Amino acid sequence: MILLLSGASETARTAVAEKILDAHKDWRHLALEDLREEGEWNDEEIGMEEVFGTMIACDCAKEVEREGCHIIITCPSVHLIETVRSSFDGVVTIHMGNETDGEETFSHVLNPKSHSVKDTCVFLEKLIRK
Repeated sequence: MILLLSGASETARTAVAEKILDAHKDWRHLALEDLREEGEWNDEEIGMEEVFGTMIACDCAKEVEREGCHIIITCPSVHLIETVRSSFDGVVTIHMGNETDGEETFSHVLNPKSHSVKDTCVFLEKLIRK
């Protein structure tokens, strides 16, 4: 299974990913935030370097998936989601933001104002158990 988390802050995405990793030893975390060495991600600055880096990171994650692990991907920009989707079959996308932010783009949208990190993890656990 491949889960992709987008939206909220890097800290919130990382907290959710760490809770999933703690609960499931056969899961790995691909943090696309780490592709940029410094500074905040700005959607207007997404270029070929970020897209190419995402493609390479996804190829590495495919190797881990072939070894039998599941992947949780944290994504700092909605502009990289299609690159991730094109790399894997059946990616489940979860946006941690307003309900109106991604109704067309995401499998699930969880508003952080009404869903805590714990609530988000409970929701993801239900997806994982399916």
